[in-house]
Amino acid sequence: MIDKPSRRHWSSPGVLGTLVVLLVFLSIALSVNVPRTTGGFKGDEATYYSLAHSLARDGDFTFRRQDLARVWEEYGGGPEGIFLKQGRDLDVQRVSGFPFVRIVSSPMPTTRRLYYAKSYIYPLFAAPFVALFGTNGFLVFHALLLALIFAAASAFLTARGSPPGLAAGVSGVFIFASVVPVYFVWITPELFNLSLVFLAYFLWCYKLALDPARRTAPAGRIQRLLMGRGSDYAAAVLLGIATFSKPTHIPLILPLLLYALWRRELLKTMLLGACFAVTVTALFAVNAATSGEFNYQGGERASFYGRTGFPFANTWETFETAGHQTATDAVPTDIIFHRESVTVLGWNLLYFIAGRSSGLIPYFFPGLVLLALFFAQREARHSWQWLVAAAIPLSALAILAYMPYTYSGGGGPVGNRYYLSFYPLFLFLAPPIRSVLPALVALGIGALFVAKLVINPFYSSFNPGEHLKAGPLRLLPLERTLLNDLPVSAWPERSRRPLDGPEPLAAYFPDDNAFSPESGPFWVKGRSRTEVLLRAPVRQMGDGRTAPLRVRRLDIEITNGPVPNRVTVSSGFRRTSVDLAPGEVQNIEMAPGAGVPYRPSRYPTNYIYTLTLSTTEGVVPFLEAPGENSDSRFLGVRVRIVPVYFNP
Repeated sequence: MIDKPSRRHWSSPGVLGTLVVLLVFLSIALSVNVPRTTGGFKGDEATYYSLAHSLARDGDFTFRRQDLARVWEEYGGGPEGIFLKQGRDLDVQRVSGFPFVRIVSSPMPTTRRLYYAKSYIYPLFAAPFVALFGTNGFLVFHALLLALIFAAASAFLTARGSPPGLAAGVSGVFIFASVVPVYFVWITPELFNLSLVFLAYFLWCYKLALDPARRTAPAGRIQRLLMGRGSDYAAAVLLGIATFSKPTHIPLILPLLLYALWRRELLKTMLLGACFAVTVTALFAVNAATSGEFNYQGGERASFYGRTGFPFANTWETFETAGHQTATDAVPTDIIFHRESVTVLGWNLLYFIAGRSSGLIPYFFPGLVLLALFFAQREARHSWQWLVAAAIPLSALAILAYMPYTYSGGGGPVGNRYYLSFYPLFLFLAPPIRSVLPALVALGIGALFVAKLVINPFYSSFNPGEHLKAGPLRLLPLERTLLNDLPVSAWPERSRRPLDGPEPLAAYFPDDNAFSPESGPFWVKGRSRTEVLLRAPVRQMGDGRTAPLRVRRLDIEITNGPVPNRVTVSSGFRRTSVDLAPGEVQNIEMAPGAGVPYRPSRYPTNYIYTLTLSTTEGVVPFLEAPGENSDSRFLGVRVRIVPVYFNP
């Protein structure tokens, strides 16, 4: 017979909420046909998919012909975007001088096997579920992770002094009124990394959050585990796993070390550091043992697509001939210490907080509510929470400095997928919450931005630019420093369109309110506002150097349709409006501002500008002149843009 305390425990809001989350997402995971629903791979999914299946079905880390053939069992397009690398043989030789041994590395032949050029840790954890449930096993694994982090969030907020029901409600809002549920359907490590950080900080913070009177008599095995010193060391191990998965997680160990050091627990500080360092080192050592290299992204590394071909598909598509080299062996100092770095960092700080495709405000708004509560309730703050709070900007600055032109993640991500795993830090800033108002504010505003993403994560993941075209997101600035990672850059028909002039600007059309041309003038839709990103070219100088061009002014020619219209043009802090009669042509000169420097990878710097145009009227030509014009678009005005540059 179950005693009353046990019954109360199982009927608590946190436990019931956890069961609901688990059942809902398990139902999705087991019922959806993942390959048919997705139709292909996005981002880095092909690599993680193939490695998890290789571990589950072959028990190895290698990519062979059977791994390539296996993809076609479910995906007709092959492993689009897979990252592979050449293996290396390691030979340990004895030498006379210190350290008396040396490791000799030699390349393996690429004709029979290759290795996956991504971290193996997420596929390793997912492999048992893939072995049991096939590709749906990824989602089963993710369902368990979501339930686990919900339980941890609810338990922490309850320990912090929030009523259990309200703690469960705030936990649900924190997770599901953010971009987190979208990554439930991504076969990538984002949700896995978030869960590692979430659970690590829960293990460390739970006992610190409890009222001192409740720390003395832990009841139950789990409670004793959470209250013991072992939970801190387990947290360090989890952070080590997260760091191996994505090295940008290194700063997250600092709050644990600094807090132990502040309390003068020198031995504990060293043990925590040792747990973290040994975990990271051991995981990289396993990578060296399997592939011959410690760095899974280094060495001879390449990506493969259907247009390039795949190794082992035939005799002429090989690792050497078909791949696009993408090794990451060195720190990109030429980008980090570029002369425009300070300017780029300033823009990125704005975009990081309020950017349309990556900002904290639209994609992590519940976390900002908890951050505001942390600063508002002075008497409820703890010293260890200041360390967590400091880790938030420290981690952000590290990512922005190291990856200024791709800090949100490549491949057209939804929100900031590189910062997703740092989102749990905001929860551990929470004070005791005793009012439903913060949860309602977080839910109401957060849902304005992410509801359309969460309702159909499969669609929003494969169409990452659609949610940017409507709603309150259009009020936020578009990240010019992330130009190649914006969804519009993946649409050839709407990106890199040359406009007019001897050295034309390249135009990007991120919304549907402009009709992008092959080149030259373009039409703006009637009764609409459109935004155009303009990329200035690089001029080839006579001495062989290249010089980025900067726009001094834009000469804009506007041709109206057959009805009276009012056109508003703005760029930077400048704005002008003109009233046009039917068929009238007007010329406007517009200074677009300084522009944002953009320098991805090894390419020269370009300057990016934004131009916004809006119209009040429009016509459908084929309705105005039946039989004479077959154009069925709703047209406002025709726009021709010619740039005038500063001398480089």
